[in-house]
Amino acid sequence: MALTFLGSCFSDEIGSEAILSGFDVLMNPFGTIFNPISLSRQIVDAIKNSEEFPLLERDSRFYSWDASTKLVGDSPVEIRELLLMKREQLRLQLSKPGLLLVTFGTSFIYRLEQSQVVANCHKQPHHLFRKELAAKDELVNDWIEAINLLRQFNPFVNIVFTVSPVRHIRDGIIENTISKARLFEVVSELTSKHAVGYFPSFEIILDELRDYRFFKQDRIHPNEEAVSYVWKRFSDVYFTEDTQEIIYKIKQIRKRLSHKSDIQLLLDDKTNQFVTEIEQNYPWIQW
Repeated sequence: MALTFLGSCFSDEIGSEAILSGFDVLMNPFGTIFNPISLSRQIVDAIKNSEEFPLLERDSRFYSWDASTKLVGDSPVEIRELLLMKREQLRLQLSKPGLLLVTFGTSFIYRLEQSQVVANCHKQPHHLFRKELAAKDELVNDWIEAINLLRQFNPFVNIVFTVSPVRHIRDGIIENTISKARLFEVVSELTSKHAVGYFPSFEIILDELRDYRFFKQDRIHPNEEAVSYVWKRFSDVYFTEDTQEIIYKIKQIRKRLSHKSDIQLLLDDKTNQFVTEIEQNYPWIQW
């Protein structure tokens, strides 16, 4: 099963759990992206094999308005080659049977000249952008296009949305609440009219756990214990009992091997036998 995680930093957290569990995972190839418009554009452009990228130059280095600052090149040619490689990775992953989990982080968007929505402002002057709360219809329509295109491209992808429990307090506490409410409106309309799912990571963190001991020191991001709890809930919903048992055993092996300097030489017979059996019965496992 191929798992694809796109969206806010919470996608990175859950995606990391999936990698440790041995799945075939692609996680935010264009970096952490928070707004739904930029996320839908990633999927549409990948499926359409688009070769267009809006670029900018900063301090003699080149970036894309559609990607995070982690993707950078020393020339327009270099950054384009990198972006095309990432786009092809996403297209390939989406072509496989599996699950796509999209985490919406905020409904606030930044528009550049000609109303272009950017995924990242790349520390450019504020006067270049217009910040606004995205309209529900705009977000819904963008994602309807992406969903329909993905269904045509690969009918065997299970599409699931979630809303990040991470608060964007830089927008303001009240503004963050308004932003999250808009995201829930969008998800509600998408799930009611299309064959897509919703996973309640927001509710699990903020309603079930409801305690700052499940957050990092910044009191904003869920800590390792909280992420593990959400991953367990996610596994209960989307994986069979047999798969969950395999995941558990894989994690136990990884814990043992994390203390050894040479994995291949130090595997004992029992562990080696189990790894062989797993590889034979579950060839999709990624060690």
